[in-house]
Amino acid sequence: MTVISKKKQYLGVKLSTLIVSSVIFSQQAFAYEPSLSAGVTAGTVGFGISLSGSTQLHLFQGDKVQWRTAMTGFEYEDEFSSNIAGITYDASDFSESSLQIGFDWYPIQSSGWINDIFLSGGLLYQDYSASYSADNSKAYTVGSTTVNPGDLDSFTVDADRTEIAPYISLGWGNKIEKMQGFDIQVEVGLTLLSSETSIDLSAKGSNNNLTASDLTKEKQNIKDELDGVNTFASITLAYHF
Repeated sequence: MTVISKKKQYLGVKLSTLIVSSVIFSQQAFAYEPSLSAGVTAGTVGFGISLSGSTQLHLFQGDKVQWRTAMTGFEYEDEFSSNIAGITYDASDFSESSLQIGFDWYPIQSSGWINDIFLSGGLLYQDYSASYSADNSKAYTVGSTTVNPGDLDSFTVDADRTEIAPYISLGWGNKIEKMQGFDIQVEVGLTLLSSETSIDLSAKGSNNNLTASDLTKEKQNIKDELDGVNTFASITLAYHF
């Protein structure tokens, strides 16, 4: 066998090895599926970050269950007017932080957009604090008494609530499968508040004719509006890896 023939044979073996290695690597890369997603989220509960992960849990064959947690919060001062129990408050100091922990269940298997619909449930921790000052340029009713412009120098509400409450939601997107990359998730849900908001009222002015009964009644009106079932909505931009 000549030297040239031996070199050709050697190069052929090396080329075959390289091709086989490339095929194996490509198959391994194709077989890899992301198991986590991380992203930024924004919604009615504020701005923050989220993290999701795949699980081996199933309710029936072919479905998918993911765990998810999100930390959000926001605060503002004197930026928005609010209407609570029929009274317009023109100055507001508000802060809220929350921690959401739950499971997203994707029951539908298809090749279209419907494949990304999910139902979610879990717990939502909320720490809420707000202070509202009434717009005294307009008439309003506190309890059973009408307050006219000039009657009060100030009427303020301080509200606080800290609790862990269950939530349920319906959403679309962020199903972790197949390929790395970006995805979007949108969600709307309900939170069943289990504890009452702590309310403190303060009325100051030379023509203050509000009674203790008026303040007690108004405090209950505010609780009825703030407590019970709350709604929330969010949108998340996530990356699967």
